[in-house]
Amino acid sequence: MQKKAAIGSFFDEFSKFETLSIGTALRSLSQDSLSVDHAEELLDFEARLKLLERMAFARDIPSSLMMELEAVFLRARKLHDLREELARNVAAAANDEHESATARQNAGSQPANRKPMKRRKANYAKLEQLANVVPAESTVVDYAAEAVELQDALHAISAKVDTQLRVNDTQA
Repeated sequence: MQKKAAIGSFFDEFSKFETLSIGTALRSLSQDSLSVDHAEELLDFEARLKLLERMAFARDIPSSLMMELEAVFLRARKLHDLREELARNVAAAANDEHESATARQNAGSQPANRKPMKRRKANYAKLEQLANVVPAESTVVDYAAEAVELQDALHAISAKVDTQLRVNDTQA
């Protein structure tokens, strides 16, 4: 798998977690699907996690499930930060690559009335730095696998919450 494809896979899997998995968990705790729809549209990632945490607390979820949920939140926040950093770094690397390509293209096609561009030496330190900005393909593949694990964990917790809430409703 190429690095570009691995990065795309990671972004896709984390997006599934961010939208589908968190949405499913919110719906399992909420009795108002319309408010969940609005929350998904209006709230950012951190706010949705906070809402999910507060809804779980308000619904009096057992402490063991709350601990599982907190562990998922911790992993999700770390992975979200990695995704944001990777997105910034990929954009920076692509921008530098585009500027280099444009400079190479323009080097041979100077208009007659324009001064020729001053020849510059390559900044190898900057090129090496950019190469290290985007993590290795295997690291990005690990990020994608972590996102899939988070999806599975949150779906499992949602199923447990559904079961627990049904038991609580039956006893009430």
